[in-house]
Amino acid sequence: MSNLCRLLLASLFFLLFATGSTGISKAQNNLRLDLLLDAGLIYDSNFYFDPVDEIGVTTFLVQPGVEIGYETSKTEWVARYQLNANYYDRAEEDDFYGHAAFLQGDIEITDRLAFELSNNFRYTRDPANLDPLGNVAVREKYYQNRAKALFSYHFEPRFTVEAGYQNWITDYKDDLLEDAVGHQGIFDLIYHLNRSASMALEYNYWDMNYSESTPDYKSNQLSLVARMKWMHAGLEAGVGYQNRSFDEAELDDIEVVPYFLKLETESSSGKTRFALSAEHNFNYLNLSNQGYYQADRFGFTLDYDLTERITAGLGGYYQKSDYEDSPREDDTYNITGDIKYLIKHWLVFHVAAGYETRNSTIPSQEYDNWMALGQLQFIYSID
Repeated sequence: MSNLCRLLLASLFFLLFATGSTGISKAQNNLRLDLLLDAGLIYDSNFYFDPVDEIGVTTFLVQPGVEIGYETSKTEWVARYQLNANYYDRAEEDDFYGHAAFLQGDIEITDRLAFELSNNFRYTRDPANLDPLGNVAVREKYYQNRAKALFSYHFEPRFTVEAGYQNWITDYKDDLLEDAVGHQGIFDLIYHLNRSASMALEYNYWDMNYSESTPDYKSNQLSLVARMKWMHAGLEAGVGYQNRSFDEAELDDIEVVPYFLKLETESSSGKTRFALSAEHNFNYLNLSNQGYYQADRFGFTLDYDLTERITAGLGGYYQKSDYEDSPREDDTYNITGDIKYLIKHWLVFHVAAGYETRNSTIPSQEYDNWMALGQLQFIYSID
């Protein structure tokens, strides 16, 4: 019996067993347990992002998992794990078993002091998860872990102070690209104008260390951020200054004026939802096949409920990557449309199609890729 058959049988047994289980008391309504199982097909017309030799690959994806939530009057915890089993239709491509795990905790220590803890772990081949402003197009296997701890103290009635730490670890399985460890210090001073509007002065310190020849760097960024909420809309906007210095004395500092904008709206009926975003900043990671660049990224999402059970969506982004000390410039375009059909409250059918292209002053960095997806998503809740 193949590994795929074993995984499918194990997943079905897991769900059937859980469905009939009565081991968790429904009286414990502050504990939530969701059993997850996604299965589908993904087709990429240019799986390896090659500018000349495009190879289409179909991936059969099976994702069993579990999500646990726990809530009291003072705390809220969510933990989620999902196995990402990838089976490819190419004989020379080994099947890949990825992992995704997430933990989020919010604790109200006192009426004024709160603590937030989160950890996000991925073992994957998807380059989209590497960097918020990433421009990497490789299928190398890597794991990345982001851990964050943040304290918030409220000075009544207007001020909040936040202080925290975030750690990034990026590690490639085959060491074809450089591993990195990042340390981030966070300090924010927030002034609440009223219940729906605030201004914040945010300071971030970065210390990024690489495993091989790439120079380590330190960044200091100071930003002024405004946040506002209305009945059917929300706005978040910020602008600041970042200086990035390198450990090698012969390398000059680089600097940027970062900004970001996030706008979310919905119709009065709630059937239509729209989000718009814009961001300008450096990328975080310098990998062996690229460098640092200033990225301008503009994105949008639009969702519309055709019926109570069917939702259509459209989303995409454009990113311009202008490399430091290099003539390289990239323009990346992405557009994706999807439809979700709620068959039952615990079963969703999802189809999507998309296209991504990158144009570059370096021809070897260009690519085009068409994507299509069909997926069933199962969620069973044990209250």
